[in-house]
Amino acid sequence: MRLSRSILVVVAALFLSGMIFAALPGSAVLAQGGTPPSLIVYSSNRSGNYEIYVLDPNTGLSTQLTNDPANDVEPDWASDGEQIAFASDRDGDYELFVVQVDGTDLKQLTNNQSQDRQPRWQPDDLQIVYMSDVNGQWDVYMITVEGGLVRQLTNDPGDERGPGAGVVQPVGPVATPQVITPVVVVPTTQATAVPDAIVDSTTLNVRENPGEGARIMLTVARGTPLKVLGRYQDNSWLQVLTPSNNTGWIYRPLVTVNIDLARVPVVNATFIAPPPTATPVPPTPSSTVNLVAGIVVLDPAAPTCQQTFTVGFDVANLGTTASAASGTVSLVDVRSADGSQQGTTIGGFPILQAGQTFRVNMPLTVSTWYGEQHTITLVIDPSNGIAETVETDNIRTVTYTLAKGSCP
Repeated sequence: MRLSRSILVVVAALFLSGMIFAALPGSAVLAQGGTPPSLIVYSSNRSGNYEIYVLDPNTGLSTQLTNDPANDVEPDWASDGEQIAFASDRDGDYELFVVQVDGTDLKQLTNNQSQDRQPRWQPDDLQIVYMSDVNGQWDVYMITVEGGLVRQLTNDPGDERGPGAGVVQPVGPVATPQVITPVVVVPTTQATAVPDAIVDSTTLNVRENPGEGARIMLTVARGTPLKVLGRYQDNSWLQVLTPSNNTGWIYRPLVTVNIDLARVPVVNATFIAPPPTATPVPPTPSSTVNLVAGIVVLDPAAPTCQQTFTVGFDVANLGTTASAASGTVSLVDVRSADGSQQGTTIGGFPILQAGQTFRVNMPLTVSTWYGEQHTITLVIDPSNGIAETVETDNIRTVTYTLAKGSCP
């Protein structure tokens, strides 16, 4: 426990050095024995505000450990005699701090907008129990010295202080020292406290303010425990303390909350909405000509050897402006088996307005390779005399079988 191994020596020293305590200027509060040589840590306002001091009862000499314009109070000595925990309002409200016994390596443990008081070391010197009104009423909490992981130990409407809450009373110049019977607290096994909130998403952004437009301070991973300090008015955003001791805002639906948010104070923070998404403006279409090959109609449908038939071919302008000039269509008939040419002809079409279709009728007579398949290939504007943005839709092919008719 935190009582000195030489507690009898300390108690005797307190009796014998009563005048030494009486002579201390200011008010001494929460004095506590340390490790041998039984030094005593206490808080005094001798300098105008409360600072932390260490007293050697054998000599009556005090050493000042802290020096800050704020109040440093409620010191508690770790059982190994190396560190001292205390509360200080140096950032506007009381937070917990730890300092080495020689006054070096000052470390802030809590950082919120509430009151954190009465730190008490646990026997392992790895955790500190304290009281806080962060949820609107006084409850008991525990924090790890390394990492700052906070666990809430009590959570009910009652006012809970402890453990070992003290009353601050000034020590007068002729006060008679009182014998304080030490209270030995037997530690009990506590059930593992559930964090206020746990991250559900793969990663979670912690922001400076509520709202997706606020700057991202850091990102935490799935399963990270969070201490809930406050909430936005509609509960959509929560102000949290991360294990790395950073205070920021997170989006409520991305975490599992294990506490009653009705008991969490509403924080009047500025909501920063994301910047508006620009509506894309469709580009203004440019005026173009687009000649497209349409359907092919054979008349008669089954051409006969040495008999003229008509090839009807639809040419359409699917662009946004009229063609600059009239155009031509080339027709080539080949034997499908070897690609040998069996006949050719040319057709023409006038200037085509946007959206206009014109049928080009071309007569053709084929006298060879009856009883076999033929392929007709039609190409619009084969010499590229009409400017187009697309040329790949100017070709159409059709096949037929040439009937024998009167051919020998």
